[in-house]
Amino acid sequence: MIFTLGLQKLPFLPDSKQIIYVAGEKDEKVTKLVECHFVDIRNHFLSRGYTFCYIPYVKHDLLYGDRLHYNAPFAKSSKEADYMVKDDFILDYMTNQEYRDKVTPSLLYYDPSCRVFYPKAADLLRGITISESSFSEDHELRKVLDDILKDIRELQGKAKIRFHVVDTRPVAAEDGFRYEVESEYADENFDTESRILIHEIEERIDKLRQKGIDSYLIEKMFSNKKTMLSRMRITKDYRIYLGDYFGMEIEMTPLQKAVYFLFLRHPEGIPFKWLPGYRRELMMIYSRLKPSSDTPSSLRSIENVTDPTNNSINEKCSQIRAAFITKFDEHLAQHYFITGERGEPKGIKLPRKYVTWDKDIDELFSDNSQ
Repeated sequence: MIFTLGLQKLPFLPDSKQIIYVAGEKDEKVTKLVECHFVDIRNHFLSRGYTFCYIPYVKHDLLYGDRLHYNAPFAKSSKEADYMVKDDFILDYMTNQEYRDKVTPSLLYYDPSCRVFYPKAADLLRGITISESSFSEDHELRKVLDDILKDIRELQGKAKIRFHVVDTRPVAAEDGFRYEVESEYADENFDTESRILIHEIEERIDKLRQKGIDSYLIEKMFSNKKTMLSRMRITKDYRIYLGDYFGMEIEMTPLQKAVYFLFLRHPEGIPFKWLPGYRRELMMIYSRLKPSSDTPSSLRSIENVTDPTNNSINEKCSQIRAAFITKFDEHLAQHYFITGERGEPKGIKLPRKYVTWDKDIDELFSDNSQ
């Protein structure tokens, strides 16, 4: 039987490519059958582009080997984790808790098209109930799994794409005159360029990164940590280290690093249309990172990256983003790379109290710096 589960706002962004098994403690027989047939269920969904989440196995997988280091770079070992996170925690977010005990073993899945039909709802998950008979020869499990995929396809077929207009009026600067241009080409393509680059490296990190329910589990299991963010240290030779992630170094090319330092120096953020006004400052930073930067080619690179009508700034921001998410998951990395909404200033979220420069920042990038 297919049903819709009404939920309060979930603590993670549902992944439309995840199928999640949920059951209460009293449903041990079905749970045992899911464990016995786990490989078959997983492979059936994988062959159709979906992942199967049996929460006890997901928790185990997140806490060992490269996945632990990637998703929780602050953790010394899996021994620091809280293993008591409930396997049926999703049911804690049911809108009507009085019906919780009536939810029988089910396979839950999220489809974003539900938002079209229930725009005022908090979160909705679709589900299909399974029982011991689902695993019998008379009622093949594969038929049950295919019913889920059929329901998802039908929902997606009914959904319509909706567009909205974003107001991008100029915003006056509080600290005086800023040179800006009318074109917002770079701003409009900020997210697009990031998606293209991330897609290129996604295959390499897909087996490590958190998706959907994984993000809740890893944060919940390490919720006893005071903070998951690492302090950042910029050395005298301009290397970037994250000390609380076991001294992890973030590597970039000189031009990428110059762009990164520019935004790091401006916690208020920088609108892309104001970039021409930061050209001299960026050139000063770049000259420290690459002493031979006074060549025509280098000067042209600086002009391109500070030109809002050029896509160069998007490429550099995407490459900076990649430098972080190839080392650790985006739920943490988003605090370190350059982000921002369309029409708004772009910046780095990391509180500057976490940033230490081995040499005074103003002296480091001043005209008189040696």
